[in-house]
Amino acid sequence: MIPAKQAPYTGPWASDATKHPSEGRSVRAIKIGMVRLGFMEERPEGLTDRWPAGGVLDKGFRKWERSRGMPGDGVYGEQEWKALRAATIPSGPKKGQAALNSFACKLLRADYEEQNEPDEEDFRRELARFCLLSEANEDPWHYGMVRPLDESVEPTANYVLSDCSFYVKQAYWWARQKSGLLVPDPAKQGWGTGLGNTEWYENDWPRVEAPWKIGDLAHYPGHVTLCRRPGFSRSSVFSSHGQEAGPIPTSVYYRDDFLYVVRPSLKPEED
Repeated sequence: MIPAKQAPYTGPWASDATKHPSEGRSVRAIKIGMVRLGFMEERPEGLTDRWPAGGVLDKGFRKWERSRGMPGDGVYGEQEWKALRAATIPSGPKKGQAALNSFACKLLRADYEEQNEPDEEDFRRELARFCLLSEANEDPWHYGMVRPLDESVEPTANYVLSDCSFYVKQAYWWARQKSGLLVPDPAKQGWGTGLGNTEWYENDWPRVEAPWKIGDLAHYPGHVTLCRRPGFSRSSVFSSHGQEAGPIPTSVYYRDDFLYVVRPSLKPEED
């Protein structure tokens, strides 16, 4: 489901200044929801992609807002989106079904993807989520310095084989798939090869000082860790899979042989 803070919000008084369109696929999806909830009459000519002020959608949407304890201002914002995506039909033969059917969800998703091009923030957020999920699922993760390895793993899988370098590659691949930002392989051996050693090309990435960002790599002799919480030496957190007991959270200076931190490029690859 589309994140609440990234839904394609709209309303009858939207304008170019607010970047909230008053017409489009999301408007049609909301109309479907209002019809299914009984706040708008089902008429083919009414299921257009426009939201005029004072129209049947405007009136029905306001009535629905008030029924849920909202102000009834006719603006489809974060509060309304949370309520609508959780709403179910209260009575009749479709009782209990979601207000937003599969077609409405496809319309909303299409609008969301069109209005929200993936960026580095999306990628870094998913990278951190991979590390957190992996650390919470530590027991099924096993350490082995072998090649080839599978980069397309789920952090919550029942069995995962990896080492420090490939853990980085697996995290980047997962975040790439989840965010849609087509970043290059941080180990520079290509996606799908089963190969990955961050030491081979570590000097190709710029060395950076704190504050470190999610995705930065801390290097030690024969070892690498991945930053999953940004910050300085005391506040940042790096995720490490350098032995059987891992992945685990660490500080950048958890080993006294720390060398430096590098920052792989997140510039999307060319098609």
